[in-house]
Amino acid sequence: MGAQENSTRVAWAPSYGGACADCDLRERNLSGWDISNAHYPRADLSGALLRATRAMNVNFAGAVAERTDFRQAVLDGASFNDAELLQARFDNASLLNTNLADAMLNGAKLRKSKLNGANLRRTDLSNSFAEGADFSGANVSGAIFDSARLAGAQFNNTIMIGTSFMDTALDQASFANVRLLDVDFTGATGTDSIDFSGACTDPLSRLPEGLEIEPCAPLEGAMVVELQ
Repeated sequence: MGAQENSTRVAWAPSYGGACADCDLRERNLSGWDISNAHYPRADLSGALLRATRAMNVNFAGAVAERTDFRQAVLDGASFNDAELLQARFDNASLLNTNLADAMLNGAKLRKSKLNGANLRRTDLSNSFAEGADFSGANVSGAIFDSARLAGAQFNNTIMIGTSFMDTALDQASFANVRLLDVDFTGATGTDSIDFSGACTDPLSRLPEGLEIEPCAPLEGAMVVELQ
C-alpha cells in the first residue's frame, strides 16, 4: 500500500475554505472535501489525496504537488500558475478555465480530463498521459507536449502559437478550426488520423510529412499574442 493510501486526513471541516500560504500538506487526505475559494499559494501538496475534492477558484499558485492525486476533482477556475505538478494525477478531473500557465506537468496523467478554456501558456506537459482529454477553447500557446500520449484528445478552437508536439502520439486527436501558428509536429505519430477540418497554418509550422493544410488568412484587427 502506497503513501497516499496511508495518508492522514486533514482535521478541517469538509467545507473548509481559508488561507494557508506556504502550508505543508504533504501526504494529507482531503478527498471528497469542498475547499473552494481557498488560498493556498506555494503550498506543498506532494503525495496528497484530493480525489473527488471540490476546489473551485482555489489559489494554488506556485504550489508543489508532485504525485498528488486530483482524480475526479472539480478544479474549475483554480490557479496553478507556476506550480510543480510532476506526475500528478488529474484523470477525469474538471479543469474548466483553470490557470496552468508556466506550470510543470511532466509525466502528469490527465486522461479524459476537461480543460476547456484553460490557460496553458508555456505549460510543460512533456511525457504526459492525456488520452481523451478535452483542451477545446484553451490557450496552449508555447505549451510543450513533447513525447506525450494524446490519442483522442480534443484541441478544437484552441489558441495555438509556438506549441510543440514533437514525438507525440496523436492518434484520432482533433485540431478542428485551429490556427496552427509556428506549431511543431516533428516526429509525431498517428498524424494520418488527426482531424484538421477547418484548420489553417503558417510557414513557420513543421507539419507531418505529406500533410497539406490551407494557409491562414490574416486576421484584421487581431492583437499579436506575446509568449514572453
